[in-house]
Amino acid sequence: MIRRGRSTANGRSSVSIEDVAADAGVSIATVSRVINNPSLVAAETTERVQNAIRRLGYVPNPFAQGLITRASRVLGIALPDIHGEFYSELLRGADAEARRLDYHLLVSSEHLRNASESPRRNLAFGLVDGLALMITEPNETLAREASSLSIPIVLMDDASCGPTTDCVLVDNTPGTAEAVTHLLDAVAGRRLYFIGGPKENFDTRRRAEVFRSRLASTGIAVRDEQVRFGEYSVEWGREWARTRGREGLTGCGVLAGNDEIALGVLQAVMDLGLSVPGDTRIVGFDDTRLASLVRPTLSTVRVPLAEVGAAAIRLLVSRIEDGKRPAEKIVLPSSLVVRQSSGGA
Repeated sequence: MIRRGRSTANGRSSVSIEDVAADAGVSIATVSRVINNPSLVAAETTERVQNAIRRLGYVPNPFAQGLITRASRVLGIALPDIHGEFYSELLRGADAEARRLDYHLLVSSEHLRNASESPRRNLAFGLVDGLALMITEPNETLAREASSLSIPIVLMDDASCGPTTDCVLVDNTPGTAEAVTHLLDAVAGRRLYFIGGPKENFDTRRRAEVFRSRLASTGIAVRDEQVRFGEYSVEWGREWARTRGREGLTGCGVLAGNDEIALGVLQAVMDLGLSVPGDTRIVGFDDTRLASLVRPTLSTVRVPLAEVGAAAIRLLVSRIEDGKRPAEKIVLPSSLVVRQSSGGA
């Protein structure tokens, strides 16, 4: 008698590999070979097993397959955080590319890890075939832990990316320079400010360097107060702007380290009864969905976040499939998107 599955906890019928074997009149090992390595099975037998799979609606368990093939077809992606539009967009690109390449994606966040918890445990390293890892600050605990493993690794956004490691980087220079030049068209250089995220953050440091050098190239002696560091948050942008007050914000331009900081500045400026861009011109960074939803719409430097995630997954799968190929570095450009907050239409 052929079994037709069992009832699972959610009430759905579950079809097992044993059911397929019984229906096709073959052994479980033969069904496994048809699924994982059909070239080893006679064509007639393969067809009979595949017909049984279709007829019963059997879906192979990827983890069970992994025990046989020694490949789980699961990729890991480890990020500093998963909150906010920045990480949401990056994950969207990574997940879409993983699905296109027939892989599953396991997501982990350092933000949620307990200080006493090993990154090795948090990332479930034993389940993944490879790891895409974002390092944004010179704290290399996670990077060292990951590099000690015998699995392929791709780094994202790591300024220390070496010649033997696959990397996906964003070139902050062109977008930052465009933003400064754009603001200088309407604002005096001495009234221009960069309000960044954490000082240790690789992206914030690079953007601050370009901001300083671009102003210096126009003959502006940049004062310390023109470059400030804090958090990638609305609260930090609001706090900085409120501290400046109406007089300090009137006639100035702000390049924010991300769109959330820019939104905080925009809110504080308007709360003080000033107008954007009439009194204060603002440019954010990243071009998250937030930029086009707020009013006035936010000028921002576009970082191709979805492309970063997708490129990291492509590199990772390429490394899994060919572990001996030379390391590759993909550099994606940033560019200015002008909207209402800095005087655009």
